Amino acid sequence: MKKLTVAISTVKIQRDVVIKKISNLSEPIKSRVDFLVVSQLENECESKVTDDIKIIKLMNKGLSKSRNIAIKETETDWIWFQDDDFLINETQLLSFLDSFLIDDADISLIRIGSLEERKKYYKNYSDYSKFTRLLSLKVSSIEIIAKINFIKENKIEFDEKLGLGTELPCCEENQFMLDSFDKGANVYFSGQTLCYHTTLPENRNVDYAKNLQAKGFFLKNFSFPLALILILKWAFTIKSEFTFVKNLKLLLKGFFS
Repeated sequence: MKKLTVAISTVKIQRDVVIKKISNLSEPIKSRVDFLVVSQLENECESKVTDDIKIIKLMNKGLSKSRNIAIKETETDWIWFQDDDFLINETQLLSFLDSFLIDDADISLIRIGSLEERKKYYKNYSDYSKFTRLLSLKVSSIEIIAKINFIKENKIEFDEKLGLGTELPCCEENQFMLDSFDKGANVYFSGQTLCYHTTLPENRNVDYAKNLQAKGFFLKNFSFPLALILILKWAFTIKSEFTFVKNLKLLLKGFFS
């Protein structure tokens, strides 16, 4: 019996590329993992199964909406949220399936490797050994493998005001992890590198102004003194195309919106 669904969010123009990627995966992976593709900006709404890949077409947009549909449609015990530019580490995924989907875990966080330099990571994972509310600030959605029953029983979903396709195009995964933590989730860090993602800034299409506002908006979840400290810190440290003062104004605009 398959335990894990890899739920990939994409849009119409990338759908066929995603399906081809899945088809090119090895049989050991495809025999043990379900694949669900949620494709938005389509011309019609449709749900079908092609070559054991469930494809859901939607006419709307919004990454959080896509993730929430994936949660509703997943039939396995676990779901792994993925983007359409994924590259799976098949050896590590098979090992993970054998050892890390344990009964008392509600969420398992995995490592992302660098697509360009395979011995490096997408980020610094030194803090991940003990999950706290603050660590929710660091988590990326494609690091999250969640137990479906825990999500549904606690009515946890992605905030559809946040994420790509909205005016606040990030932090939806941070809100998801914060909500999970506040509901008592047992969060484990597997330490395994299950996929790769680009680490080159020029390969990322980032709207810095909207992202900064989204980060400020998300900080409403924390006390005002802590939020203010983080706003000042991020205004200095977040790499954007703006000055410190502009970063600060955008973060505050999101926080007070």
